[in-house]
Amino acid sequence: MRVVTWNCQMAFRKKFEVIEALEPDILVIPESESPEFLAQKGAALPWVNHVWVGENPTKGLSVFARAEFALTLKPSHEPSHRFVVPVEVTGPEGCFDLYAFWTQAEKTLSKGYVTHALNAVSQFGEDLRPDTLLLGDFNSSPVFKQNGRKHVEMVDHLAAHGFSSLYHRFHAQDHGAEDRATFFLHRHRAKPYHLDYIFCHDSQDVPPKGFRLGDPDDWLHLSDHMPLIADFGP
Repeated sequence: MRVVTWNCQMAFRKKFEVIEALEPDILVIPESESPEFLAQKGAALPWVNHVWVGENPTKGLSVFARAEFALTLKPSHEPSHRFVVPVEVTGPEGCFDLYAFWTQAEKTLSKGYVTHALNAVSQFGEDLRPDTLLLGDFNSSPVFKQNGRKHVEMVDHLAAHGFSSLYHRFHAQDHGAEDRATFFLHRHRAKPYHLDYIFCHDSQDVPPKGFRLGDPDDWLHLSDHMPLIADFGP
């Protein structure tokens, strides 16, 4: 099973073919359009299942899946977590939970990007199972002067439940000390940050070459974010 997350920086209907070439089974796409908007524009995406949450039909949070993976928004979805979306995925091997992230900032510092991620992880912590996935644009890093410590709290909270970031697991790097970025402010290579993550349980079967991060040479003309690609299972 291949899982991909990519903040497409809007207009996914015009960009999905580059992601399709990666042959993902499940996609988490921040800043994508609603199903109704995509239908109105006649966008023929190859992923027939779609869960979307947002306030603007041209810029929300999508989870897409191929036909063999059914998607259901879980009753535990809490709209105040802007935007963290719990989805039940039913596939050929059974069911698992996926938490899609595209966190939003609010005016008060106490409700910044990472606060929503931390609050959601704290709420859902007891529901996390070894097959659960958490992924997307967390807009979160310990290098941020404002609320950066809350990113560390979130990572520690997930670690207490046996979860870690695949990038940091494979590259043996600490959060905040990454040598590769997932985001380039205003698409400037001189302004790199690591804000996107795929968290999974340390017991999950991820082959040695089962994780990679998109190269800015290939993606920066399309978005300020790079995709994260992970393969699960044998």
